[in-house]
Amino acid sequence: MKAVIYARFSSDNQREESITAQVRACTEYCKRKGYTIVKTYTDEARSALTDDRPQFQQMIQDARDGLFDALIIHKLDRFARNRYDSAFYKRELRRAGVKMESVLEHLDDSPESILLESLLEGLAEYYSKNLGREAMKGMKETALQAKHCGGIPPLGLDVGPDRSYMINEHEAKAVRLIFDMYDQGFGYDRIIDELNSFGYRTKRGGPFGKNSLHEILKNEKYIGVYTFNKRQGRTAYGRKNNRRQKPAEEIIRIPGAIPAIIDEALFNRVQERMLKRKQNPERARQKAKTIFLLTGLVFCGVCGTAYIGNTATNNGTRYGYYECGARDRTRTCTNRRIRKNVLEQMALDEIDKIFAPDVRPTLVKKTIDFYHQLYNQSYDEKKYLEKELKRVQTAINNLLRLIEQGQASDALVQQLSRREQEAALLQQDLDRLSARTAITLTQKDVELYFESLYQQFKDKENEELLKQLVQQFVAKVTVFEDEIKVDLKIVLVTIGGGGGS
Repeated sequence: MKAVIYARFSSDNQREESITAQVRACTEYCKRKGYTIVKTYTDEARSALTDDRPQFQQMIQDARDGLFDALIIHKLDRFARNRYDSAFYKRELRRAGVKMESVLEHLDDSPESILLESLLEGLAEYYSKNLGREAMKGMKETALQAKHCGGIPPLGLDVGPDRSYMINEHEAKAVRLIFDMYDQGFGYDRIIDELNSFGYRTKRGGPFGKNSLHEILKNEKYIGVYTFNKRQGRTAYGRKNNRRQKPAEEIIRIPGAIPAIIDEALFNRVQERMLKRKQNPERARQKAKTIFLLTGLVFCGVCGTAYIGNTATNNGTRYGYYECGARDRTRTCTNRRIRKNVLEQMALDEIDKIFAPDVRPTLVKKTIDFYHQLYNQSYDEKKYLEKELKRVQTAINNLLRLIEQGQASDALVQQLSRREQEAALLQQDLDRLSARTAITLTQKDVELYFESLYQQFKDKENEELLKQLVQQFVAKVTVFEDEIKVDLKIVLVTIGGGGGS
């Protein structure tokens, strides 16, 4: 049996098994079981509260691709400490035909093991959240002293030996330049050009971008105000959520606790200008009027960054264009801008070729072939889901028997609720697949479908509808310095709501 090992270590200061020790234990386990190890995945300094782990995601993708049969971990909490992610990715592994085995926790598919696994996952999640809560207590005490609580300090500030903030004079010049130029009415592009001309870089050593300028201009630390615990950390499912601000009573805010780099009057003028720019109704109307048919589909052939749609005015005439995001945000790419109408017409011309009389029959045949392939896949998946639903229903029945016997603990009731939710989701998937496999698609159906698309495509005045069609048929547009490449795709929207590409 082909097996892989997954190991994870959260941080250097936690007293947990090192990755080396985890891999060694998993390797010995595989030898005892007679498994062949084909790959080892490791994530260092990565929390299991989130699925934002590169090697973990690569392992899941390799499982979907059928590269191995078994996943070996040292303990269940190396896989995930978030029960939502644990359930989701275990289901992904089961769908791929991969079984997961723990070296230290020997679990099978019995009802007792299901209960034990749930308990272990719950304890792991509790441990991780409790650890975070205790760590937050310590950081709040540090914050009340207006000292640095970790991470990279803002541009213009350094951290002294006692963790107090101190001004970095070289970087502070860049901060003052940014505020002064914005106060004088200069835009982000002009400010970035000026910073580049002086050789300034961000705190991480990279080029300045529009997002980094925005964060600098909004940072109260530059007027001496210390803030901590201002942004939401992660959602209940472990996802990052740094945009939302916490309630005022949870934020630690200490004016005058940090050496100021700019004066408060300048900071307030900048905030007013930013607010007015954000609320400018004319700017919003101009932006809303322009519909970019190729949004999200155009990429730079030089640096690989996505192109974005922008507008400009020339001699009183407003026009749209596509521009490399790296050129627009950080001025680090020199690839050309392309007029909106020119690039979109090239894509429309390529789509138009699909509907040519000599191409249509081939297109219809390929669509029918794809439908049959999709039908067969749906049928196989339906059988798998029926098996999964039966397994979950068995677990529900076992839990009900335990509860009826007087063992109605909170853990059992919660486990029953989760299993019932899982059964409901499986039933939804089954209903969807049943609807898909119940559809009989004929050649005439496909011919009529493409004819209706063609009639819609001819209506070039309806840009909203045209954009939907373009997004449906264009896979990718790549802009090189000397050519433009348009890649097409065919998406079949089957009668009854199924779909594929």
